[in-house]
Amino acid sequence: MDTAYPILGKISLAGDLGSGKSTVSGILIERLGAKYHSTGAICRAIAKEHGFDVVQMNVYMETHPEVDQLIDDGLRALSDVEENMVIDSRMAWHFVRDTFRVYMSTEPYESAKRIFRAKRDGDGAATIEEMAENIRARRASENLRYTEKYGVNCIDLSNYDLVVDTTYATPEEVAEAILSSFAEWREDKSRRFAYICPRRFLYPDEGTDEGRAAKLSEFLDAGQDVGEAYATEFSGDFYLTDNAEVALAYAFSDLPLVPTHLAFGKKPAGDFVKMTDTF
Repeated sequence: MDTAYPILGKISLAGDLGSGKSTVSGILIERLGAKYHSTGAICRAIAKEHGFDVVQMNVYMETHPEVDQLIDDGLRALSDVEENMVIDSRMAWHFVRDTFRVYMSTEPYESAKRIFRAKRDGDGAATIEEMAENIRARRASENLRYTEKYGVNCIDLSNYDLVVDTTYATPEEVAEAILSSFAEWREDKSRRFAYICPRRFLYPDEGTDEGRAAKLSEFLDAGQDVGEAYATEFSGDFYLTDNAEVALAYAFSDLPLVPTHLAFGKKPAGDFVKMTDTF
C-alpha cells in the first residue's frame, strides 16, 4: 500500500529471532522518515570484535554486565531525544518512555529457516536444525539474563501494545499493520492490538462453523468489516477461543492477518488443531 502516515514518535520493535525486525524496520523508517537504532547490531559488532558467535556472545554477557549497561544507558538516553525513531531492541519497550511497543512473533522453525538463509555474521550453523537449536539456546540465555537483571519477561506478550505474527505475512503487510495500529494508538494509548496469521492459529477441534466462515469471507471480499477473532496466547501458541469463523474467513479470502482480541494466561480447555489438519 501507499498509505501516508504522519510522523508520530517512537516505535520499539521486539520479537522472536528471525521475525523480520530489520527488514520491517527499513520499511517503517522510510514511511515515517524516522531514525533507526538497533541494539542487535551493537551486540553483533561486539561479538565480532571478540571472535564470538551470537550464542557465545550471550553467554559472555551473562558474566559481563558492563555490556548490558552500555546498551541500557544508550536506550534510556533515547527517551529524551526529540526525533522520530524506530528502535530494534528487546528492551526498548522497558527503557524508552512513550514508545509504541511492538512484538513480532514467528513460528520457531520458520525463524530458523530465515536466519540460516540470511547467513549473518556470528549466526553460523551447518543446518536449519542446528540453527533452530542455536536459537533455542540463545533465547534461553537472553531470557535468563533479562529476568535476573531486570525482573522482566521479554516474551510475556502482555507487555506490548501490538502483537503481530510475521510467519506467513510479507514484511510490507507487517509494516502496514504496525503503522495503522500506531496511528490509532496515538489517539488512545490504552488500546491494545493483535494481528495473527490464519494458519498460525490453533483452532477448536469441534464447533467451527465453516458455512458461517464462508459467508463472512464473502463480506470480507466485499470490503466489509467482520469483527475480530478471540484467542489466548500461551507458551508461544495462539488458541482460538471465540469467533474462530472470523479467522477461517480470513483464510478463505487469502488475507494475511486477522485482527484478534488477544488474552494471556493458561492454555484453554479442550482439543485444538492446526488448520492444515482439519480444514
